[in-house]
Amino acid sequence: MDRKWFEEEMDRIEVPEDDVYKCISTGIQKGRKIKGRRRTVKVSAAFTTAAASMVLVSGFLFAPVNNALAMLPVLGEIYEEVGSGVGKELYSSDKVTEVNQAAASNDVNVTITSTYYDGNVIGVTFKAKGDNLSDRHMDERNRPVSEYSYHLFDGKDQEQWGSGSSGLKKDGDEFVGSIEFYRDGKDLPEDFTLPLTFTHMADVNGTWSFDVPVKRIPSEMIHTDARTQSPDGKYELQLTSLMKGKATTTLEYTYTVESWKDSIELLVFDDLGNRLSKSGTETLETKQMNGKVQKTVRELFTSKLSDKARSLHVQADMERVDKNVFTSLNKPLPFKMKSPRFGYEMTVQDIQSDKGKVTVDFTIDHLPKDQFPQDILNNFAQFVQLIPSKEQSNQYDEMLDHMIRSHETKVVGQDTHHYQSTFELQHNTRVGDYSLIAPFEVLSGNDKPIVMKAFDIQLK
Repeated sequence: MDRKWFEEEMDRIEVPEDDVYKCISTGIQKGRKIKGRRRTVKVSAAFTTAAASMVLVSGFLFAPVNNALAMLPVLGEIYEEVGSGVGKELYSSDKVTEVNQAAASNDVNVTITSTYYDGNVIGVTFKAKGDNLSDRHMDERNRPVSEYSYHLFDGKDQEQWGSGSSGLKKDGDEFVGSIEFYRDGKDLPEDFTLPLTFTHMADVNGTWSFDVPVKRIPSEMIHTDARTQSPDGKYELQLTSLMKGKATTTLEYTYTVESWKDSIELLVFDDLGNRLSKSGTETLETKQMNGKVQKTVRELFTSKLSDKARSLHVQADMERVDKNVFTSLNKPLPFKMKSPRFGYEMTVQDIQSDKGKVTVDFTIDHLPKDQFPQDILNNFAQFVQLIPSKEQSNQYDEMLDHMIRSHETKVVGQDTHHYQSTFELQHNTRVGDYSLIAPFEVLSGNDKPIVMKAFDIQLK
């Protein structure tokens, strides 16, 4: 297929705004349901125990560790060009394992050059060489995010590990790149092999498969009983352990909240004033306990703890999530829709119906003073939706296809938070057969968190 023709055709496609908003809403809701890390990089699901077992019995094929890595210019250049902060720290400390494993496909040679595993993060660096490799289209739309594609094991989604990749960088007549994988709650052996397959490399499709040797760098585990609670004593956070890697730090803790959607955000400093850089949070277990939800979490920080640090200072903020509210339009006007947890209200003042167009006139009330900027309130109004009352369900996914977004939303009075939303329904439908959805979850996501008491973790 001709690339120029294809991209010209893509430019001609009209983007339907309503569908875009629906996709955004769907993605947000589904994302909140995913168990696992909070990532800002390429993400895939955690691998299964069965898949891990398959790998760990496949044998251990290790290249010798080079104790003078600084004298390897090729490897040094790769870390300089595309190495992550973790990779660069481990490389500078001579903690990475040199590898020279090569595979060829479609006249392109790909070589795994090094690996590292500090107990929290597994890293792989590689280089590729071939006459057909090209960087001409790396900045164009609709390309693989990193300009190369890969998978672990047999490529099935449920067997993939969470990962982040650097993207390709042209280095002379070669391309170099790096990938980091996250162990996602699984306890791995000190040594194992990782089946890694590339399927695309700088405009060339192919199959480059490797059994990548991984050897764990020793780390220090510190057990702790440090704890904190909310000011009213209703909610508690208990630290259980801290793992000091050579370039990363992991905290494992348990806390209680009211809803499975609620979470806790940690801000961590050492006693030298250095802030730990958060990489991701992984929920290991969620269960009901005495009417509350208990979560066990592992949080990864891509920061090396200084040997001089004697303690960590932790601030924990509880982020609460409200529920959306459904109310039938078949009730006397005006009527109120009340937020279950935060006290917000939405007052429906009037409903007008004419030839399939339904206009709902409403205000947003009982808001904390100066709590929300106008764009947040506008966002709330834009996500007020209708749904046939018979399609209401406790399962959000089951309702998605039946929700109706407004065709138009107007700000009637900004100071009074007064809006009008107009919906288009099929002709010969009864307005009373529909329910209105008040998206209080939008507001709660921007409300103030519950600030728990700060506490310290002793390192020595």
